[in-house]
Amino acid sequence: MLIADLHVHSDHSNDGLDSIKALIAAALEKGLNCISITDHNTVNGSLEAIEYVEEEGLPILIIPGVEISTSDGHLLAYGITEDVDPGMSMKETAIAVKKLGGVTAMAHPFQFYRHGIVRFWKAIDVVDAVEIFNAKFYIGLCNVMSGIIAEKYHKPGIAGSDAHSRSAVGYGITVIDAFDVSSALHSIKKGKTCVKGRRIPISLQIRTTLEKLKRG
Repeated sequence: MLIADLHVHSDHSNDGLDSIKALIAAALEKGLNCISITDHNTVNGSLEAIEYVEEEGLPILIIPGVEISTSDGHLLAYGITEDVDPGMSMKETAIAVKKLGGVTAMAHPFQFYRHGIVRFWKAIDVVDAVEIFNAKFYIGLCNVMSGIIAEKYHKPGIAGSDAHSRSAVGYGITVIDAFDVSSALHSIKKGKTCVKGRRIPISLQIRTTLEKLKRG
């Protein structure tokens, strides 16, 4: 059984604060045995994480990941090790990911202020899952609405912290009935998941934002 945070940003993202090593250390400290580094429009963070964990023999599984900027909003992609061009429609992007053998999930739907898709019907037929709990939400209704559309359209739900610093890792958890990357991707598609988590405290979100501004 995997206890996973499926939405984490490293310093490979322009708004991520911490290194791969720091994020993995935080995940282990919090009892996670799986994490996906989902940097904006690049798989480099994930590839570095995979290499680091293998070299150090650490007891944590890295699911390759990336958060892709589409013309409709952000899309999480898992199981791919090469970049997909940003800027396409979410539907086109999901199809491109599928051709690479990956699995997709709508990232924080309805959170338009953070590039979450609002017109979900434009891509709901081709995505594999929906992020129904995002720990970084400011408006709780967005998570509720995400859960409603996932249920209505029979899409599996996942959760993620959307951490941009090591302190926020682990606030959004997806429990996956799996033991490796291949079985994890299969279980996400088949809905063999359980979602839990809690909101990242506003105080922590403010500190992270101030640190981002400080670093420029």
